[in-house]
Amino acid sequence: MFVAFSALDDAIFLYPLYTLLFSDSGLSTGQISVLLGLWAGAAFVLEVPSGVLADRLSRRHLLAVGAVLRAAGFGLWICLPSFPAFAVGFVLWSAQGALRSGTLQALVYDELAAVGAESTYDRLLGRAAVAEGTAGLVATALAAPFFAVGGYAVVGWASVAMGLAQVPVALAFPDVPRSGLESEPTGVRAYAATLRAGVAEAVRDPAVRRLTVLTGLLPGLVAFDEYLPLLARTVGVTDSYVPLLMVVPGVAMVVAALLVAARRWRYAVAPVALSVAGFLVGAGAAATSTVGVVAIGVGIGAFHLARLLLDARLQHAISGPARATVTSLSGVLSEGAALTVFAAFGVGSVWLPMGRLFAADGVLVAVCAAYLTVDVVRGRRTRGSARVRPDRRRDRRRDRRQSRRRRFCRRARRRQRTGEGPTR
Repeated sequence: MFVAFSALDDAIFLYPLYTLLFSDSGLSTGQISVLLGLWAGAAFVLEVPSGVLADRLSRRHLLAVGAVLRAAGFGLWICLPSFPAFAVGFVLWSAQGALRSGTLQALVYDELAAVGAESTYDRLLGRAAVAEGTAGLVATALAAPFFAVGGYAVVGWASVAMGLAQVPVALAFPDVPRSGLESEPTGVRAYAATLRAGVAEAVRDPAVRRLTVLTGLLPGLVAFDEYLPLLARTVGVTDSYVPLLMVVPGVAMVVAALLVAARRWRYAVAPVALSVAGFLVGAGAAATSTVGVVAIGVGIGAFHLARLLLDARLQHAISGPARATVTSLSGVLSEGAALTVFAAFGVGSVWLPMGRLFAADGVLVAVCAAYLTVDVVRGRRTRGSARVRPDRRRDRRRDRRQSRRRRFCRRARRRQRTGEGPTR
């Protein structure tokens, strides 16, 4: 179910073309940035409440509701292509993303934990990512012939159909009983208790706190992929070939997911992959050519590898009952970072070309890679010192005992020589 739901979730034929739909409907780059900011802002507001609901209500029902909401938004875009309709559709898409974020991971991880198979989560996450990336790749490739046959209408209604197909898959997930928060009474106090439990674990546990920040900020910084079709257009790619060019990041993401699914990659690989991503994005943007767009697509795949490793590590680090709530806190940070990127692109596009904005974002990704490298090195040193410290403490205690014995023996010999009598 995890693999099938993930595949349908990314089978959006409209995805490589919706920014062009906005542009052809008369919207400027600034207005498109406003819409993308609304998308991220709505998700920012809805992320934590939806995570708390996922820790208290049926997670599979929440996934089904989210699928219906997004399909309705796509239908609205096709029927009423205008700024207000686009805004409402993005709000509905945000609601779907918030209901899915954290909910799906928590549902699958708790299901595996119920049968004692949580150690297989990493590879299962990789397989789901492979299915998701492959479905997105196929949908992106088919978007070109669909668009040639019937324009935005055919592409949009095909996306609506894929969204509705998620509903029976979501309802087919097993409803695993959860001990803890779900069994408590409902109401405002229960909601607040769930929220406190999730926030407390994300703040007090150092490992969970660090991973929550990393898994939150990094996806938001790579929100530049929303502008990739516009960048392709500015370097001379015709609209009919834009969907085909968008296949490159899809292929790169599938390869990254295959690497995760094939074997258990270590956390130390994440900063290397992120460094490669930052370099490719910056160099590709500086090239201002079709080859540069391809390089950015490959960089997105390298980033995806780092993201999967971080997401899996976060789920293993969470031990409390509010798993979905903790994961939603990561989503809040992600949406906040995405809002910043959208605002930067919207304002910066007035003075700077699209390529320079991509290059600046690539530099930020490289900075995060440097921080992640420091975090990995620090973690190794901490684990190393934790292994050595008990032995050092024992050595110091032994040395102090021996020093006290030597001092006691010297004092005893002096007193015997002076005739002061026995000492204790």
